[in-house]
Amino acid sequence: MTAVDSAVTVPGASRKALPWILAAVCLGLAVGGWWPRLADLESGAASGSSVGQWHAKLARDRMLASPHRVGHWPWSGGAEGSAGDIVWDNARQRGFLRLQHFVANDPTNARYQLWIFDAARDDRYPVDGGVFDVPPGREEVVIPVRASLPVLRPVAFAVTVEGARGAVVSEREKVVAFARAGG
Repeated sequence: MTAVDSAVTVPGASRKALPWILAAVCLGLAVGGWWPRLADLESGAASGSSVGQWHAKLARDRMLASPHRVGHWPWSGGAEGSAGDIVWDNARQRGFLRLQHFVANDPTNARYQLWIFDAARDDRYPVDGGVFDVPPGREEVVIPVRASLPVLRPVAFAVTVEGARGAVVSEREKVVAFARAGG
């Protein structure tokens, strides 16, 4: 092969590879551009953003319709007119809480926090299910739940009002909703 032949064949090989290289670059840009948005959908749901709420409601509906065994329990207690439920998939260690007609909170002063009571743990130390807000003007919010520790046998769920940063261990002075698993 002469120098002229190699000069002719290299650009031809590059032309064949160019569409694949461009496709890989485009895929990388698409993933890089959308990844933060996908990761932010769950936090958007917790803050009450419209897109985050749409995503959380869709995921909750899918969880309820899935063939996996999930728990679904209504809230009891709480302020008059408030309602909602908790959906929990123990195998996946995640769920959704739905709150209707809850009082909006000021995150600089107080936050709502979910607690999961596990039969395998001391009742004094329920598992933290996360802190969240109810924004003004929302009739309903759906909050994704991921337990901070593994939950073996959930027996109850409680929503409390805590300080602006939440609590490590709740005093349970202000329980605004309660759901008994299996009841």
